[in-house]
Amino acid sequence: MAAGRTRWMSAPRLLGAAALAFVTALQVYFSSGSEVSWRDNWWDALQTAMPRDRGDPADAPAVIIAIDEETMKRTQRWPWPRDQLAELLRALTGHGVKVVAFDIFLDERDPQSPSVLSRRYRARGMPVVASSLARLEDSDITLARAFNESREAGTEVVLPVPGVPEFEGVNATVECRFDKPIIVSDPPTALDGLGPGLASADAPIQVYREAGIHPAAVDFVASSDFVVRRLQAVQNICGAPFLILGGEALRLASAGFFTKVSKDWAGLKIWLDDPSNPEAIGFPVERDGSFWLHYGPVGDVDKKGRHILPRYISAHEVMDPGFDAARIAGKIALVAVIDLGRIDERRSPLGQIIYGVETHMQMIEQVVSGTYLRRPWFMPWFETFVLVVAGLLVLIFVPRARPAWSTLTILGAGAVMIGVSAFAFRMGVLVDMVTPVLGFIIVSGGVVSSTLIDRDRQRLRAGLQLAKEQAGRSFLQGELDAAARIQQALLPATRFRRPGLVDLACYIKPARTVGGDFYDHVLIDDSHLFFLVADVSGKGADASQFMLLSKTLWKSVALRSGAPLDRIQIEANAEITRENAATMFVTGLCGLLELDTGRLSYSAAGHDLPLLFRDGVAPQQLPDFSGPPAGLVDGAEFPVGHVDLKPGDRLCLFTDGLTEAMRADGTFWGLAGLEATLASAPTGLDSAGIVDHVVAAVDAFTAGAEQSDDQTLMVITLPD
Repeated sequence: MAAGRTRWMSAPRLLGAAALAFVTALQVYFSSGSEVSWRDNWWDALQTAMPRDRGDPADAPAVIIAIDEETMKRTQRWPWPRDQLAELLRALTGHGVKVVAFDIFLDERDPQSPSVLSRRYRARGMPVVASSLARLEDSDITLARAFNESREAGTEVVLPVPGVPEFEGVNATVECRFDKPIIVSDPPTALDGLGPGLASADAPIQVYREAGIHPAAVDFVASSDFVVRRLQAVQNICGAPFLILGGEALRLASAGFFTKVSKDWAGLKIWLDDPSNPEAIGFPVERDGSFWLHYGPVGDVDKKGRHILPRYISAHEVMDPGFDAARIAGKIALVAVIDLGRIDERRSPLGQIIYGVETHMQMIEQVVSGTYLRRPWFMPWFETFVLVVAGLLVLIFVPRARPAWSTLTILGAGAVMIGVSAFAFRMGVLVDMVTPVLGFIIVSGGVVSSTLIDRDRQRLRAGLQLAKEQAGRSFLQGELDAAARIQQALLPATRFRRPGLVDLACYIKPARTVGGDFYDHVLIDDSHLFFLVADVSGKGADASQFMLLSKTLWKSVALRSGAPLDRIQIEANAEITRENAATMFVTGLCGLLELDTGRLSYSAAGHDLPLLFRDGVAPQQLPDFSGPPAGLVDGAEFPVGHVDLKPGDRLCLFTDGLTEAMRADGTFWGLAGLEATLASAPTGLDSAGIVDHVVAAVDAFTAGAEQSDDQTLMVITLPD
């Protein structure tokens, strides 16, 4: 039982459990918020990859009548007098549109109305002009009469309601000054979750209300990055629920008598008529009344930077007697003013600049086509459940699996979660798997790194125990043989490859049974490769033991600390100095390579600098960024150099035993020999081929002479 408890309460699992508890708390916290940048950016990327097909503009259920720059050139600048709007309304009614929805506030009297101007001129002492203007019909009355005429002709009119937003602690006590729409809530609590609305509202002026216009909300849910991802499809105004402009226009176009809101499995369902009517239109919203927009492309931009908007028609075209009424007959006409700078501009998840009226157009198209995006109320709990299950699987299996299998399992699980999110989006469901994947990576990284350190420690203890047993059977040679085996066991594989990213090959040849040279390489995370070539002072058993200590401490610090490299060097030097009772030292060259970018950081501890070369280019040593040998001075500084490697670049690390290889006559091979050998290597060799080429050249130079020092070589290639 005690052994079982020890295995289950190992350091990797304890660290992983703590990390899982932490990221689960973060998951719950972020799930409760409305805005999380990485989640929104992921969903925006999915919208960009899978935009909604809007079909042929001619078949669209609605059209935007734009009071644009061209219209204002042909008529007059905005704001128009209300009789000009009446002329536009009559033209639209005459062309047979079903509903005209103005995305324009008309909550104040027309400042250009004759009655208003009459009072102004009378106050200025111009009674004749004032009397002449007073005899003219008020432009607000002209527009109200146009409202009545349109309604009698079968064209309904919708006007927006502006107001003061309702914030926390502000009660909606102001009564609306117009008839509230008929919105039935079944059950009565279905609308209790609506977000803050308008505490008070400015209704269209009295003469318009008497003309029988239909009021509607216009609020959308804009994120802090000014991207409109949702509309407030149902909004509280003065304590009563109102449909948004596009929804109210669609209700009228479908001849719906009232609106019914009911609960469904994921949130709310809004019916634009009695649900028992088989032709009733219904669409889903969230519990707070918001409607997720699945955007289709808005249009394009020409070479002069002007918008090409196929679903927009200039108002001046509609008022032209020669306009083809078939283009808009039977549709919803959304009337809006555009081209007024950036006043009504927002950004869509597709990265396009849009006008506010475009959001209503997109909503109408989605409702008519039945293409929705939903985020069910229980989705945050499902996402938290996925994170916890994935984290527990890591705790159970990773500490017992081989590093390669652990890495594949972690990458595969992350890919599956992201794939689930993309598939769900295609099905119309918004699932946030980015936040669980980020938490999963944190837990996995902690468990894997702790497992590697724990295994290294176990391997070191096993090796030392083996050395003791060998020493008992063979006093000197047995001890050396055991140390040699330990050295080889603790060294990583001579090859490390990531296809398309890096190719690493190593070579080591001790001068005696055991030596003081060593190399190491390890992934400290998915995108950073740590590597090291080092040389302990002296040779034989003492150097071998100090080599084991130095290698273990250096690698342990790298896995524990991670980037930056200077911190690894400083901490490793401190650890080696603390454990250095024999006052030995070790020189080394450390590097940290970003696999995704080729960014190389390197630092020397009293060691020869590496050579950088490529096929057809002579080798050159990297600039000098060196500190003292490790193990001598606690608190020493180690400067770090940086190089951006390119595909095809090669890096050669070596110890002085290679450049000081000697013939029988005492001639050294030298750095020049190494540079010449690298320059003469056949093109197209991989890292292992370069290593073999150099080793063959050294052997040919020494011609069987006794090896005087340990020889170590590492070649790193960034494949083309």
